Amino acid sequence: MSLPLSDAPQPLGAITGLHGDVLQGWALDPDNPDLRLAVEIYLDHAFVALVRADRQQSLEAPGDGFHGFAVQLRPNWLANARHIAARIANQGPWLEGGIALPAPASQQAVPIATQVYYQGGLKLKGWAWDPAAPTRHVALQVREGERLLLTGTADQPHPSLVNRPTSDHGFDLDLPWELADGQPHELHIETDRGVPLSGSPIRLCLHPEGLSALLLRHWPRCEPASDTPLPLLARLTKAHEERFPSSAGFKHYPEWHALFQQPRPFESTPGNVLVLLLGEGSAQDEAASHASLLQQRLPATQIRTIAPAATGLLEALAQHAPDARLVVPLWRGDRLAAHALDTLLARQAESAAAWVYADCDQDSPEGARSNPWLKPAWDETLFYGADIVSPGSAFAGDTLLRAIAHLQQTGQAAQADWHRLLASVVAIQAAPITHIPQVLYHRHAGAPVSPHQSLPNAQRQAALHWLIQQRAPGASIEPVEGFPALNRVRWPLPAQLPHISLIVPTRDQLELLRACIEGLLEGTDYPALEIIVVDNDSREPATLAYLDDIARRSVRVLRYRHPFNYAAINNWAVEQALGSIVGLINNDIDVLEPGWLKEMLGQLLRPGVGAVGAKLLWSNGMVQHGGVVVGVNGLAAHAGNHLNKDDPGYLGLNQLAREQSAVTAACLLVRKHDYQRLGGLDERRFPVTFNDVDFCLRLGEAGKRLVWTPFARLIHAESASRGKEDTPSKSARAAREQKNFIERWGNLGQGDTYYHPCLSADYLTGPYGGLAMPPRQSTPRTVLQIETIFK
Repeated sequence: MSLPLSDAPQPLGAITGLHGDVLQGWALDPDNPDLRLAVEIYLDHAFVALVRADRQQSLEAPGDGFHGFAVQLRPNWLANARHIAARIANQGPWLEGGIALPAPASQQAVPIATQVYYQGGLKLKGWAWDPAAPTRHVALQVREGERLLLTGTADQPHPSLVNRPTSDHGFDLDLPWELADGQPHELHIETDRGVPLSGSPIRLCLHPEGLSALLLRHWPRCEPASDTPLPLLARLTKAHEERFPSSAGFKHYPEWHALFQQPRPFESTPGNVLVLLLGEGSAQDEAASHASLLQQRLPATQIRTIAPAATGLLEALAQHAPDARLVVPLWRGDRLAAHALDTLLARQAESAAAWVYADCDQDSPEGARSNPWLKPAWDETLFYGADIVSPGSAFAGDTLLRAIAHLQQTGQAAQADWHRLLASVVAIQAAPITHIPQVLYHRHAGAPVSPHQSLPNAQRQAALHWLIQQRAPGASIEPVEGFPALNRVRWPLPAQLPHISLIVPTRDQLELLRACIEGLLEGTDYPALEIIVVDNDSREPATLAYLDDIARRSVRVLRYRHPFNYAAINNWAVEQALGSIVGLINNDIDVLEPGWLKEMLGQLLRPGVGAVGAKLLWSNGMVQHGGVVVGVNGLAAHAGNHLNKDDPGYLGLNQLAREQSAVTAACLLVRKHDYQRLGGLDERRFPVTFNDVDFCLRLGEAGKRLVWTPFARLIHAESASRGKEDTPSKSARAAREQKNFIERWGNLGQGDTYYHPCLSADYLTGPYGGLAMPPRQSTPRTVLQIETIFK
């Protein structure tokens, strides 16, 4: 510990031990014993963690017994380090007990390692792991003063624990809605033994409608005018909400719906609406559906209802659709919101869409709102896997007449049902298609909670098979393993497979590199393959020997003797690649299944697709990458981080191929000419991070679509080779790249096409983890470009 500079009491403290990868110690300011100090942790003089000294401490340490700290250090950090040190934050004195590594095993009791995070809204997340009982799930409680607010258990997967023997020690706690009252609250989060979690207490003051609404309530002058810019305070508030959004859990959907799903004023729109009553159900079910039609704001003179028999669907539509501007399917037992028909009619007229669809939810057994399906803009790739668009859809009358004609021309009319009719709408490429981000349709209480919980539907399967055969003769469709209601399309490959160049940048890291290259050489089923390893100044003798070895095994080894710049390395290598298709592959990728590359290629060869990403997993089976959502905290974030590989995810999306605004370059497939036409990765603005997201967004601007497929699965030890942002220069570089991304793509923060504006957009909750509070926008999203037929 450093010598005192005066006679005034100095902070005291010590590192008391390293228990596996958990560092334990204590810190106390004798002059202010009620203060809980922050402690900085250093490995080899590099800052790696910040922890609060507010936990139970060893008995021999001074204070009130709660000046201890415990922090997890990643095993790969410790494996390469020689010394651990700690000091009071903000240039304070160093603590006693620095540890030279490797450290002898500690004989003291191992503390429970915990962390609780709060970043706004009504969500607490974190983890609690007991090293003495690795399979035990720690019980938790949240108190405000003496009042117990809720209890929970740390039994969910958490990405901070991917290096543990088990990772299911995370928690996701939904705070009570009553806390969103605009008043300050201090919450204490503890284990069932009364030990506070690291990060507790949490202080919050939350307005569910956001700062902008609060500002307008108290200062109406901030209301934007059409011809004047926003006042400074309003602009600052808007920027704050984009960078620090709030969210609430899905359990709060009834309260959220009541607050944020109020109908807009009625708009009078000419034209008749034909309601098509479909499906089976009791007389009571049919009565509930009819009752919702009687409550519509749209005048009854503009509404007509028919209930054709399944075998007479096309004949009934051919008779009645010519007189209808809009045809709305409604399944028996389901209900339309009172403002549904006038809203659908107005938005369709506004966009001149061939068809539109809105969001839907479900009646709970008690009649409350539940289980929202908040949908992306039109995504044909996703449609093949699950039909989430039908509940809440509406079709221009002439669109359905064209679809019926197509069924007649292709000999499908005799066996047509709703699924084949919808497939025909897709087959004739009826566009534009508009998504209305409002809940207008209420599914009945007995409906499946999520698409993956539906029963397998042979009629839909047959209709999709017919559709994809028109798209690509030789394509096939099959149920997703473990989820028979979801579908996987296997797109055909040409007889002459294109030459693919896989580019793997590396610097030493032999263990990672060997696993990657051996998987590409021996574990990948693709004959026309060029593997390029770009060596960025490796120096370890074992690594150099391995590079010489694989060069004799048909791997091209290129030497890049310049400072590390991930974008520049890949751009340089692509220029030298021989394949017409290139794959960007991190050296910490490990192949799991031989058919991964063929799956990605099949998706890429679909017309209009610009790049394809894979489902990347941590070594313990948790999802590391399930696509990228743009706009999370103003930047971008991976989806699926809190899921296991076999979890369905929101609406089954963790098991469905779908389109995304971006995918990660840790494993990305793209045509070489597309890559070069866009100038590759931006090596000036994004030398290390965000270059892949930026590249994908530029591909999207050029009219290409990005596909993420869960059927190409690989292991990815994210940042294992690049390391931590643990130096001032690395931190400054990361900050510059964030700033550059916001400047270039900040306008997308409110409008990722494939992500609903009512879903969470904060890092803590994560994509698809909850409800945005408040929603970011409610503007309809219209897609003009759709799938085109293979030539």
